[in-house]
Amino acid sequence: MLFNNIVEKRFVKDGVHKSILEMTADEYNKVYNGEYSEKIASEIINHHLERRGDDGRATNIQIEHEDNSNMVRIYANINYLGNDHTRYGRR
Repeated sequence: MLFNNIVEKRFVKDGVHKSILEMTADEYNKVYNGEYSEKIASEIINHHLERRGDDGRATNIQIEHEDNSNMVRIYANINYLGNDHTRYGRR
């Protein structure tokens, strides 16, 4: 799974790092055929963090797609404190 056109927005609110990934529904559906789940959202954000070399860990992951919108948004908190180097499932 490789999305070349992800737009990431980040901000910190009340000491919590938050990330929003946005992509077109057309690009998303080329891979996931209209299936929207937190499991898929978790795979996408973890892959995105890995590609960036980001040691943050995503929690509270949610995916949003409205029928009248061509955008898919993935929301997550990104935790850094107390993390070891994140290996994303690799040994």
